[in-house]
Amino acid sequence: MSPTSDSAGKSNRSGVATRAKIIDAAIAVFAEKGFAGFTLQAVADRAGVFYGNVTHHYPTRDKLIEAMIEALFAQYRVRFDTLVASLEGHEGGPIRALVTWLLDDAVVDDARVFLELWAMASRTPHVAEGLKRLYDDAVDMSMRTLGVEPHAESSRRFREALYLLSTVMEGTTCIFFNRDRTDGLFDGFRRETVEALVPLLEERLAEAKRATPR
Repeated sequence: MSPTSDSAGKSNRSGVATRAKIIDAAIAVFAEKGFAGFTLQAVADRAGVFYGNVTHHYPTRDKLIEAMIEALFAQYRVRFDTLVASLEGHEGGPIRALVTWLLDDAVVDDARVFLELWAMASRTPHVAEGLKRLYDDAVDMSMRTLGVEPHAESSRRFREALYLLSTVMEGTTCIFFNRDRTDGLFDGFRRETVEALVPLLEERLAEAKRATPR
């Protein structure tokens, strides 16, 4: 390897590490300060890098937010992959495991960021588009995991039911994220939601699989 290529490799690795540090800092700042306090300088300070390092990789706040949404989905994908590995042997079946996991995931620490992003989405088109893409991708991923083609006409009703589940998840975040969950209300809500949605989703999944050409 030539000295030039070795230097380029080190530079690329350094750039990847810096971008990761900036994104982690951006998520933390966004969660703590919201959009109003989300500045490139605040992100630089949290990341421990120069302001110019941030603008080199993300010239505008909008570009950084777009990258942040992509990173949040990548993190979600890692958590989802862990779920997928356990679906087949789940005692209650894959749909029950999926619904239960999604409800629990709706109140993890990252959910605070989504509260801020939803507030922005009503007035910021690129954020609204980023969230739309994130949820579309999550539904596609769930459908493929459960063995159906996401965009086949035969699986349309199952897809619609998964968007119902997505809507329940977002409502779960809005109502329960900042609420004391030690009084048992969330546990009861979670139980009732699972019992209400699992039969519907199982029925729609079976319907989609019956209609799928072999």
